[in-house]
This record gives sequence, C-alpha cells and structure tokens, in this order.
Amino acid sequence: MGLNPDVTALLDEFKAIRHQIHKNPEIGLETVETLALVKSKLDEYGISYENIGVNSLVAKIDGREGDTTVAFRVDMDGLEMSEENNFAYKSQVEGRMHACGHDGHCTSLLALAAYLSKNRDFNGTVLLLFQSGEEGYEGALRVIEDSFFDKYKIDYLFGYHAWPGLASGKIAVHKGACMASEDRFEIMVTGKSGHASMPHVCNEPFAAVADIIKGLQTIVGRKIPSHERGVVSITQVHGGSLRNGIPDNVMVQGNVRTCNESVQDLIEESIAQTVAGVATIYGVKAELDYVRKHPVLVNSTPEIAIKAAQKAVGAENVVTDMESSMAAEDYAFYMKHTKGCYVWIGNGVDSPPLHNSKFDFNDEILAVAASFFIEVIEELL
Repeated sequence: MGLNPDVTALLDEFKAIRHQIHKNPEIGLETVETLALVKSKLDEYGISYENIGVNSLVAKIDGREGDTTVAFRVDMDGLEMSEENNFAYKSQVEGRMHACGHDGHCTSLLALAAYLSKNRDFNGTVLLLFQSGEEGYEGALRVIEDSFFDKYKIDYLFGYHAWPGLASGKIAVHKGACMASEDRFEIMVTGKSGHASMPHVCNEPFAAVADIIKGLQTIVGRKIPSHERGVVSITQVHGGSLRNGIPDNVMVQGNVRTCNESVQDLIEESIAQTVAGVATIYGVKAELDYVRKHPVLVNSTPEIAIKAAQKAVGAENVVTDMESSMAAEDYAFYMKHTKGCYVWIGNGVDSPPLHNSKFDFNDEILAVAASFFIEVIEELL
C-alpha cells in the first residue's frame, strides 16, 4: 500500500529527465529529439522497442508465462505558445512550451520502464506506448493505422492526464465518460454581392448568418435533455472586404463537445436542420461541412483503475464523482479497440490551468503515476 519505494527512490533522477524534456518542447508529430531521449533511456534499461505511427514507439516487456497484455500510453508533444515561467528549466524554444503536462506524462512512463527492467515477476506482457501528436495532430490515429492492434494482442490499455484543480496526490476515476467528443463544422453561406446602398438588388448572406448563429445557440438549451451535457460554440466568422459592399460569401466555423454519442448525433442533425432551414428562408445557398474529430472517451474498466489507485494513494485519495471534462483527448480512439481506463492525477488545487502560459507539471505526479501503473499490473498480471 502506498507509493512504490523503488520509484520514489529514483524521483530526483526522473525530475531531471522531465525538466530536460520541458526545456526542449516539440510540436505535433515532430517529436524527434524527445523520442531519441526515450530510446536512449530504454536502451539503458535493456528494453526492446519498435517505431510505430509517426515518431511514436512501443516498448515491450515480457514477464513470465501468461498471454494477457496490458498497455500504457502517454503523449509527448508540446504546444505552440510562449512560456511565462521563470524557473531554470523553462522552455528554450521561442513560441513553444509544455503547457499540457506531456513532458511529465512521458517521463512517468520512463519511470515505469526503469522499474519493470528490474521487476519482471508478472505473468504476461506489458507494452509502453509513447505517442506523438496528441494536440490535434491525430497521433493516436497514426498509431492505430500502423496496425497497433493487429501487431499486439492488447487486452487492456491505461493512461492518465495531470489535472489542475485536483489536489496533489489524488487520482480521479470516471465510471463511463471521462472526456468529451470534439466535432468541428464549417458553414459557407453564399448570397449575391453588390453595393451596400442597394441591398434590394443583392441577397445579403450576413442576415442569414445572423439567424444561423442564433439558431445554433438554442440547440443545447432547447433540444438536449437537461441531464445531458453539450457545447456548441461559434469560433470564427469571415466575410466581406469592403465597408460599402455586400459580399457574396460568409463563412462560419464552430466547435461541438458532448459526453454522449446519442447527443453528438442529435447536435449534428440539429445543426444541419438549422442551416438548411435558414437558407430556405433567406434564399441563400448554405453548405455545411461537419467533421467528427474525436469520439467520447469512455472508460470501460473503471473498477480496475479504482482498485489500483486505492493501493497506490489510499482509498481516501481516490475520487469517483468528478464531472467529465468537455476537453477532448485522442486516447478515445484507442478505447474503440480495447478495454481500459483513463484517469486524472492531481496537479494541485492552485495549479494554473492546462494550456496556460504559466502551467507546469507537478513533479510529484511522476511517482504517483508510475506507482498507479505498477498497481494496475499487479491487478491484471
């Protein structure tokens, strides 16, 4: 019971690794140097690995007899934003920083690798997936498309995210939806251009756009059941170039989040109905391009994660009643192929939020995450 002593004994070493990654953030699928660092540590631990996807890799640790395979996944990419922290290991790359904790996620899996290199007394196989491109670059899809689930018989997959607002040392496990879907849409409204002084000979697209936007803002409040959650946000409107001219086209972009696939279907259908209806009223052409970017992240084995978390941090530090987040995570794609659970580990009550220029991963999580992973292995293997 409690944090694994072999891991906590190495905490200073892994803090230094995390700080090195933090100083040198890489974006999207281009995690070349981060991956090289991961490979150098796996070589040091005598753990075999192979490349997968785009600048991602899978490390494999075989235990004793047994055919159950448990995998753990972390991300490695940073964000295109400037860091405002002043500590010694702040980003050395202008306009890039680790503002979402992926530097720590990656390091914690290296800590697990170091532990497993000397403790292979389990039955089955453990896989460690270091993934690039989580921040909107479809890194998980690149891994899946590279036959991840065909090459390896994966029975369970686990992952986590450092979570601001949750006290350090606590682990949150969701029973069901953990994080939201993300859909993106673009609406192109086409009318007839002309001089602003003569709207009667034009067909102004902006009037239709105004009603489309108002209509979309009623979907969640009027069509989604009150016990469900959904977000429809307008994020961009572009049209026109003259102060005295009515344009032909106006483009609207937006974002949709839900925690229920049936709600996701309803919102998409409602947006299409709204766009088509307004277009008919105003006599304009309106084309909707609706893209489902990420599915809902649904935990299928929360009971395993709860037991492992209780052993790692104590039952009093395991939270099971937190609301799911409306943020999206490409880990959701993996849950379409296997069983597993994605948990949140507290980054501190006063931690700056994710994607904030002052965010920093809490180094104490390194031991918490690795210990949690070890207890998952104990539960399943």
